[in-house]
Amino acid sequence: MLNKPSDYIEAGLKLELEEDLKYLFNSTADIKMVPKGTIVLRQGQRVSSLYYIHKGIMRGYYIDAAGNDVTKCFAAETEFACAEGLLRVEEARFSVESLQDSICVVIPYNSIDQGMKKTNQMKVIFTNYIQKILVGMLNREQALLMKDALERYMEFKREYSSLESRINQSYIASYIGIRASSLSRIKRSMKIE
Repeated sequence: MLNKPSDYIEAGLKLELEEDLKYLFNSTADIKMVPKGTIVLRQGQRVSSLYYIHKGIMRGYYIDAAGNDVTKCFAAETEFACAEGLLRVEEARFSVESLQDSICVVIPYNSIDQGMKKTNQMKVIFTNYIQKILVGMLNREQALLMKDALERYMEFKREYSSLESRINQSYIASYIGIRASSLSRIKRSMKIE
């Protein structure tokens, strides 16, 4: 049974935390219900906490000069949201909202900094996570620059196969850099073939 923040993190990451980290998470992190539609971080706001998602989906998005939102990324179960603070930025470059009712462990960044100083395990956890983020960003950049819309959609389906039916189609279209009507045409053409 999951009762404490460390229980959620251990279960999701499939590891046993060192005692110092368990204590740190349990004394500084909170388990929160985040209702669908909640913006947990606004573009330009100070980045103060990392969200570990136990249940639910979050979406990162930019607001462009015309006030439109452009989807940057998705995070779901056993992943982190609002991870920009790991890169030591003060202000968020994008917003993060909950796309479903979510259960999250909210970890203050100052606790992560403390954990990094105390244990190698914290460094390993977040070094691996940052590497995963970097690979994802490089793959996405290549897709946006080198692949057509159908290829980008197929890549989305591979990368986020368990999320497609749980995410609004307009967010998927925005993520792959096309309009929702274009995504509908791609999906129709795939059914015909």
